[in-house]
Amino acid sequence: MKYCFLFAMEAEASFLLSSSEILSTEHLGNATVHSCRYEGKEFLVAISGIGKVLASSGATAVCVAHPEVDALINLGIGGSLDAAKAPCLSAVLASDFAQHDMDTTPFGDPIGYLYGPDRVKIDADEGLNRDLAAICTEMGIPVTSAPIASGDQFIVDENVKSVIVERFGALSVDMEAAAFAEVCFVYGKPFTALRIVSDAVDHHNEYLINKPIAGKMACEVGMGLLRRCA
Repeated sequence: MKYCFLFAMEAEASFLLSSSEILSTEHLGNATVHSCRYEGKEFLVAISGIGKVLASSGATAVCVAHPEVDALINLGIGGSLDAAKAPCLSAVLASDFAQHDMDTTPFGDPIGYLYGPDRVKIDADEGLNRDLAAICTEMGIPVTSAPIASGDQFIVDENVKSVIVERFGALSVDMEAAAFAEVCFVYGKPFTALRIVSDAVDHHNEYLINKPIAGKMACEVGMGLLRRCA
């Protein structure tokens, strides 16, 4: 099994990269793709940039340029929509993905409807989720499986949060995961995403404080998956 770990930001991937041997680096559009080795296991790290457009571009580049990749996993940090269910430095493992800012309701579509996949939600891969959940448990990281909603917004408004929860049942929000998921759906690649919660109540300050450790924890989950590889 060859994995590609997708990240939005270089900072989120830094611990995994510094812990691995980087065999080569290529630039595919805006995305930077590193071929890496960790404990004898070869894998890719792709850094797309922030937002749904760059996420889509980066995931597409990996699927086209690296057909040998068996599965893609988005690791990183994200905000919680319910601090009781998903507090800071716990993990949210995606059950499915939705784009909360996709709106073609004037045409009679449900909110979030995706043309092409012809659905609102894209399911995460169950096998990848089982492995990642087991690794989180082994590491002592509380983990909850729930929908992740993505959009080109950093959500701080409580009313906006409530609307996203009501519409999509989401527990975490970010700006990339659902776009990664849609590309993987189109290319038939297994995909999931894991978010270590960086902010839940005080979004600005919590995010700044927790960003480094949350990013490191996400990388450590990926490293745990590599150690499980045959």
